[in-house]
Amino acid sequence: MIRSIALASVMMVAMVAPGFAQDAASLVGKYAVTGTDTDGAKYEPGSLVIGKEASGALSINWDGGDYVGVGQVAGNVLAVAAVADGKSSIFIMNIAPDGSLSGKWWRRTDPGSKGTEVWKKK
Repeated sequence: MIRSIALASVMMVAMVAPGFAQDAASLVGKYAVTGTDTDGAKYEPGSLVIGKEASGALSINWDGGDYVGVGQVAGNVLAVAAVADGKSSIFIMNIAPDGSLSGKWWRRTDPGSKGTEVWKKK
């Protein structure tokens, strides 16, 4: 009985999961950004723009070009490689059904691992 319930659950998730996958083009637009630095300190709200490159990659441009990155969508996750303050950074952002994104980020050589961001489409 338990095995049947487990198998049915896995099959249902497998059938439903593709319906939640995000199309990269749907993320293109302007966003309001809030977050915390890698040491956990909150920073001032900012903004970013997501565009789509000819290659299919997403370009991410924070605060008018002060920070830039490139991203790819895999299911409901946007993975971003960026340069912030001259240091390599990575972001793992979960895409919500409403189009907002939230996740964690890390910057090379920074102490701490509490970097977070929330992006809400304007």
